[in-house]
Amino acid sequence: MSERAADAADDGEAVADATESTTGIPSGTYAYVGIVACYAATILLGLALTDEVDAMGLAMFQNPGSVGNVGVFAAMLLVATAGMVAAFRYGYGEALVRVFLLGSAGTLTAVAFVALTGVGAIAASGSVLMGLPTSPASIAVAVVTFAVLWGYPEWYVNDVAAVVFGAAAIPMLGLGFGPLPVVVLLVAWAGYDAYAVYVSGHMQELAAGLGDLKAPIVFVVPHSLEFSMRDPEFDLIGDGGGDDADTEPADERGDDAGSPTRSKIALLGLGDAIIPGMLAVSAGHFLDAPAVVPALNANAPALGALVGGLVGMGGLLYLVHRVEGAHAGLPPLNAGVLGGYLLGAVAAGIPVTTALGL
Repeated sequence: MSERAADAADDGEAVADATESTTGIPSGTYAYVGIVACYAATILLGLALTDEVDAMGLAMFQNPGSVGNVGVFAAMLLVATAGMVAAFRYGYGEALVRVFLLGSAGTLTAVAFVALTGVGAIAASGSVLMGLPTSPASIAVAVVTFAVLWGYPEWYVNDVAAVVFGAAAIPMLGLGFGPLPVVVLLVAWAGYDAYAVYVSGHMQELAAGLGDLKAPIVFVVPHSLEFSMRDPEFDLIGDGGGDDADTEPADERGDDAGSPTRSKIALLGLGDAIIPGMLAVSAGHFLDAPAVVPALNANAPALGALVGGLVGMGGLLYLVHRVEGAHAGLPPLNAGVLGGYLLGAVAAGIPVTTALGL
């Protein structure tokens, strides 16, 4: 996450401090609230879909207790990341990347549709078509989603789509990781996120490329309703000249205030909701504790993970508000999620060693 002042600003003050609305509230506050809302909505909907996704047989791994699942999942993400960065860096295959991302979004939206309505069908685990729509209704949902995202990639359309298909991805992944594997994953991926932002910087290339593709992989909330991602001059990251343009995984940036397409925006990578959400789903499904909110399949550890994530989000927003530059989101988010999860486990009478899968 990063704060970037307007082009002429040299004093290092955060954009949210530099401009205030007529109510006296910093202009960035509303964008931050929108980002937090997208984060929370994705995880809450993911929790609500857990039982349905489980009944559909869509868990990513059939042996959730295996720590080896972490290695397989990490390898898949790293290969995908490397492929996208290479496509963006060398200018080859960008159209294919967009087709893949929007196709995945359409497929996962179909999963959410079937889970919510019970209409249609999705191929279950064990099939070569696992996760793909296999009925006219679910195929239609996937195709319509793809067409809308391709033809009208406005920021609010992308945000809604990201919430919906991100919510479908959370239980599919979370059900495949028991307590120990998911804890290992959160710790490892927080370290990777920090490396990718502070050391290698390759997330800047990834974020810039995804912005150019206008794919719903990043939550985007502008400070002004005049902002449009469909403008031909839209540039999610900026001119790319300078460290402050780094935007992984969330960003606050401002450019020429006189241009409606260069208004300030707040960003959060969808993965920063999916990865923490996996622990909430895993906690609600695998830990033996009574459900506190049955509609969400959420026991105390799951709710603790959700609340802890919001605390971590608060820390992340404070960091980006006070320290200019790019900041990795998963270290504070995952720390909050893990802390809340363990506190929830203790409150439910579950030993910490059990909660950690030891």
